[in-house]
Amino acid sequence: MSLDLLSLQTAASVVIVISTVMYLLDTLMLKDGLPGRIWASAYLAGTFSALCYLGWLLLPDVYLAIALGNGAFVAATGLIWLGCVAFNGRSARVPSVVLAAVILVVIISALAAGPEGGDWAGAVALFLGNAALAVAGAIETRRGAIRRRWSATGLTLVLGIEAVWFVARTVVFVGVGPDSELFRTAFDTRVSSLLTITLVIAAVVVTSALRADESALRGTGASKSLSVDADGVLFRESFEATMAIVCARAEVAGEGVGLICVRVDDLRRVAVAFGPDEAESIAREFRASVRRHAPTMALVGALDPAGVAVAFTTTATTDVKRVARILHERVVSDLGRLGPSALPVVGIGMALTADHGFDAAALVARADEAAAHAAVTGTQPFGLV
Repeated sequence: MSLDLLSLQTAASVVIVISTVMYLLDTLMLKDGLPGRIWASAYLAGTFSALCYLGWLLLPDVYLAIALGNGAFVAATGLIWLGCVAFNGRSARVPSVVLAAVILVVIISALAAGPEGGDWAGAVALFLGNAALAVAGAIETRRGAIRRRWSATGLTLVLGIEAVWFVARTVVFVGVGPDSELFRTAFDTRVSSLLTITLVIAAVVVTSALRADESALRGTGASKSLSVDADGVLFRESFEATMAIVCARAEVAGEGVGLICVRVDDLRRVAVAFGPDEAESIAREFRASVRRHAPTMALVGALDPAGVAVAFTTTATTDVKRVARILHERVVSDLGRLGPSALPVVGIGMALTADHGFDAAALVARADEAAAHAAVTGTQPFGLV
């Protein structure tokens, strides 16, 4: 059976539209955070792109549809990248400017070709723009908080495949042209439509899982007030909001803020070896132990299921390393009383405003990275292993 281009483009459009509608409904019901809203925008851009391409097939004289479709296609890939940036808690200002510039270049390239550009107006800019943004997105999925989610690997694969596909498509397009047998067989719009259907379905599944994880860590999305879990630990959104306030006040008052992140090594291996109940028991005791042994007036917040942060004001006489060492010893002791055959390594990371400034997000990122490194290597910042 051979499918014509209109049928395949229609099928791709239907898949994108259905995926977008489902994702948007989930977004509304979950009252999503910023990453979920950006990913929803990506699927909306994909839907608009598919409709533009359908319009071009039905009305070939309206060449503006190709330019807008190309721009929206690139925007969809770029917004997936921006969603990953937001998930990692990084500023999206520079990435947003880069994405806007790429979209503008892609649209202008297609418009410059005019009506004579046909189906492939601005194709090279489209291919390379998508490849570059997909590479940026794949790299972002291997950084920060998103890297520690198992489902992020699926998004890395989706973006990696897209990047490789568009690079190869560019090489063949420039080398032998769109009318060559090789391009028609392996890289024409029919093949692209089938690939789009596959990747969109995979991307929706992966980003839905990531969004659900991020929403669970934030607590119920309806609340903008501070909220804590059953262990008395602030949810990440509440912790980061409070940290920002504390850092701003400390800077004005000329005081310091110390941040200690405590992280346990990969709980997934514990779940595989001893079962999910054992892993959950360790995670629950871990959070409770950090809260129990943190300084009395400290902020205690969950970064994710395997990481907890402790923030407190400091003076010139505060020995932060001593506080970290005592906290580490007591958490390890509490976990040891659970009695499983193997316990995850507990890692400590520290960040001080005296060293890194009063940017709360930067403090959290630095301390968390150090804690993750310590959990993997066993080397603690206070000189013990």
